[in-house]
Amino acid sequence: MGNLTRLTLLERVRDSNAGDSWKEFVDVYDALVMSWLRAQNVHSHDAEDIRQEVLATVYQEIASFQHNGRPGAFRHWLRTITSNRLHRLWQKRGTPASSAGPDLAQLAEQLANPTSPLALAWDQEHNRYVVDFLLDQISGRFSRQTMAAFERIALKEEPAQQVADDLEMTLGAARVAQHRVLKALRELGRGWID
Repeated sequence: MGNLTRLTLLERVRDSNAGDSWKEFVDVYDALVMSWLRAQNVHSHDAEDIRQEVLATVYQEIASFQHNGRPGAFRHWLRTITSNRLHRLWQKRGTPASSAGPDLAQLAEQLANPTSPLALAWDQEHNRYVVDFLLDQISGRFSRQTMAAFERIALKEEPAQQVADDLEMTLGAARVAQHRVLKALRELGRGWID
């Protein structure tokens, strides 16, 4: 992400659905939507159609998206769009999905319910994809040792002293590494995982 500004990616995409900001957005969310659909065993041609419709809808409606300040607002909006597209595909068919594939109406209904296990899995998958993307973006700014300390302490929740010993660092240096990377993630990812 060469051009770091104080605007979040969502704000940049909302202000102008074109260019580098839209490409960054698609780099993360295209893979997220497709991965989630495949994990639900949606047939590949259906998954491709739904993915395209979700991204087209986001492209058309992102300018009117207003974050309400509540945690997960964008995730919820994207999940709702995906649920609606699943439901629309099910309605086009006029019949339930064949026994060889998932029941798209049921998937849509579960995805629309923010407390369902499927919606919670969506949120976790969203966060994992965004964190992986952001880590990839900042990895060149830190040494391998610093990144390893962060990943093991913050993401894998390994004991900091054990990580420090394994990486031949002091406990203080391991904690500083953890906090430096976390700070960079927060700055770069402001508004992505809320």
